[in-house]
Amino acid sequence: MKKRVVAMALSLMMAASMLAGCGGSKNESADTGKGSAADAAAEEGSEEKGEMKVPEEITLYTYYAENAITEVDETLKRLKEIYPDTTVNIEHRTDSDGTVLKTRASVGELPDIFECPGTLVDVFKKSKDLVILDDAVEESGILSKFIDGSCDAKKSEDGHFYAIDSTAPQACLIYYNKDVFKNLNLEEPKNYDEFKEVVKALADSGVIPMALFGQEKWPGLMMFDIASIGQGAYEGITGLDDGTTKITDPAYEEAAKKIEELVSLGLVGKSALNTNASQAYEYLAAGQAGMLISGNWFFDEVVNKGYDNLDYFRYNPFTDAGKEEETQWHMSGGTGMPDGYGVSAKGEYAEFCSKFVMDWVYIRQVVAAENGAVTALKEEVKPLKERPECFQDYVDHIPDFKSTTKFEWSLDNREVLVALEDASELLNTGSYTAADFMDTLKEQIPELLGE
Repeated sequence: MKKRVVAMALSLMMAASMLAGCGGSKNESADTGKGSAADAAAEEGSEEKGEMKVPEEITLYTYYAENAITEVDETLKRLKEIYPDTTVNIEHRTDSDGTVLKTRASVGELPDIFECPGTLVDVFKKSKDLVILDDAVEESGILSKFIDGSCDAKKSEDGHFYAIDSTAPQACLIYYNKDVFKNLNLEEPKNYDEFKEVVKALADSGVIPMALFGQEKWPGLMMFDIASIGQGAYEGITGLDDGTTKITDPAYEEAAKKIEELVSLGLVGKSALNTNASQAYEYLAAGQAGMLISGNWFFDEVVNKGYDNLDYFRYNPFTDAGKEEETQWHMSGGTGMPDGYGVSAKGEYAEFCSKFVMDWVYIRQVVAAENGAVTALKEEVKPLKERPECFQDYVDHIPDFKSTTKFEWSLDNREVLVALEDASELLNTGSYTAADFMDTLKEQIPELLGE
């Protein structure tokens, strides 16, 4: 609670500083001379000098579902102390790859502030839809609030910040229901042979082995990423995106073969492509499914909903027996990139939003840390609730990470991403063999990379 008070005190100090720099707010007391002819003349003069406009309303496009709702609401509550005259209208982000934003930019309807995936930064740079945030970054001192280097990946190749956030340690993990495993006398698998036995036992018992929320394509592709890492291709799908590895490398073919075999054993269930994230989470927690693939942010769900029957795999279950220690802690997902929160350069209040977004990013991270999330904040923020044992175990093992790949929405080549997504989705349906998967990508990826 002490940290919350400190955060609020910081917010109030920042508010005072900002109001002083902006020439006051609408809530100034009468003794400032507000409403006088002299004050009106001063305001007119400041407008001529191009003083920053303070809007009554702005739009902020961000993920606003599941546990994010509480986090966003609390962040906005604290920001209201800094910006009392501005109402923030939240627009829920409905995709992870920026397709919606790209469409909106084409008709000149970008939100004032928005989550900008790395795949769009270069696109919006060229179209001049993004504000260069360098001055706002420097004036706010936001970089000093995070662990050294945690924002480095947000800087674009030309040396500018077009989006801002910090890079916290992340990974794509496989979670499991401890009660389901215990009832079937199963243990966390450490290699592929054990993984197959787990899938068979779950399927035979009538439990969905893997609650894959196939309505979103990324979990299926990240499963291929995990499988590739398990074969020793530690670059995973990132290597296929930037050309440092080849789809013809044996590790990728072996990964596809293992997924094909597991799907034939009933790994993902027939309704996977119609399942959304909320449903998959409930299936796992209720014991209708034994396993789930998601990012480490799923731990937030574990905290907020009080799940005490969940854990995560500490070994890569696609690894061949005898190589468990070699592949352990080579993680799927987590490599930073120049994404984050961007500001529409064509919005009426671009200057204001450039300042606002710095406070949004910082306070959002404080709130997340209070809720138990892993952040890159320099200051120590004690979680308001004790982390579940599995979550704390994950946090304790972060220093053991040996390598990371990119989450699929962070890949640079959009066309390669789509090819990988589509092929992975077909492979997970069971109607597509590993040979089909490889033949398709062997033809598509070299062409898309211009090889």
